[in-house]
Amino acid sequence: MTSATDALPRLAAGAVLAIAIGYMLHIGRPILVPLVLGVFLAYIFMTITDWVRNAPVIGRFMPGWLAHIGALALIVALVWGLVLMVTSNIAQVERQMPLYRENLQIWVERISGWLNLEDVPTLPEVFSRAVAAVDLGKVAGSTVGVVAALIGNLLVIFIYTAFVLMERNATMVKLERLADTPDGARRIAAAISEISERIGRFLTLKAFVSAIVGVASWAVMRLIGIDYAEFWAVLIFVFNFIPYVGSFVAVMLPVALSLVQFGTLGPFLMALIGLTSVQVAVGNLLEPSLMGRSLNLSPVVILLSLATWSALWGLVGAFLCVPITVIMMIIFAEFEVTRPLAILLSQDGRVEPESAVK
Repeated sequence: MTSATDALPRLAAGAVLAIAIGYMLHIGRPILVPLVLGVFLAYIFMTITDWVRNAPVIGRFMPGWLAHIGALALIVALVWGLVLMVTSNIAQVERQMPLYRENLQIWVERISGWLNLEDVPTLPEVFSRAVAAVDLGKVAGSTVGVVAALIGNLLVIFIYTAFVLMERNATMVKLERLADTPDGARRIAAAISEISERIGRFLTLKAFVSAIVGVASWAVMRLIGIDYAEFWAVLIFVFNFIPYVGSFVAVMLPVALSLVQFGTLGPFLMALIGLTSVQVAVGNLLEPSLMGRSLNLSPVVILLSLATWSALWGLVGAFLCVPITVIMMIIFAEFEVTRPLAILLSQDGRVEPESAVK
């Protein structure tokens, strides 16, 4: 009875602390999100650099500075390719817009017939009513604000990334010196190593699985004839990093486009069944066998993490929820007070470093 009585104040204090931390994370979002994204991009850059240095033929003869230049060139090429793809798709949308409007008007008439509406609205009327219900001045102002904030945040993120890369070695030394004893320093180094290894393995495997999903989805969309198949495949690849919800959202966009593009239910059903089958097959068969214990997170915890970090940091939180939760679990496991939390976050209750587990 005494232990239970003593535990109640500790639970209350823990709940208050968790609420306070969540409030600080939400209030500090303008500062923390660019910083976290800068650290994340720096980690991706270092991972790509390691890939370049470990290349089968030229990697062993490549100096460090050249590997960094190669990684930077690869990232710039990928970004430039995405920009070209988006601009070319915008031009194609402008050419296809008359067809989309015609098919959309057909669907308006069909839906009006299904609902037994006597006065069938035309597409311009639908658009005009929608525009009348929206404050265009407010929308334009908010859009300009969002674009300006995005450009400003990108600059801040790149600055953070550069400084994180420059301070990488010094930061590692400072973290190890936080410990009072050599054993504590070794534990900190081991925890950092495990975080890096587990997150790196997750990103590598997730990128591989997402690439398979993207390529298979591209093949399905090309077979059906859906417009902008390459763009949708890249979007599916990116959104596949958001657990559970991301892949569903990315698939529904080209499926919805098939209704407007073709104007019939046949291609819509083919796209819905084909793209959903790819997601289910890869998500339920291939991904679990490849991931294994690389995350050791409970599925319920992943869903709660997705909801929590999305509420705190929006879309950025949705993308980063899994890596952040893995880092939290590893850090919690290093302290006796927070070790029960690490056990609750894990899938099988085993929170020791993998070297210790073996």
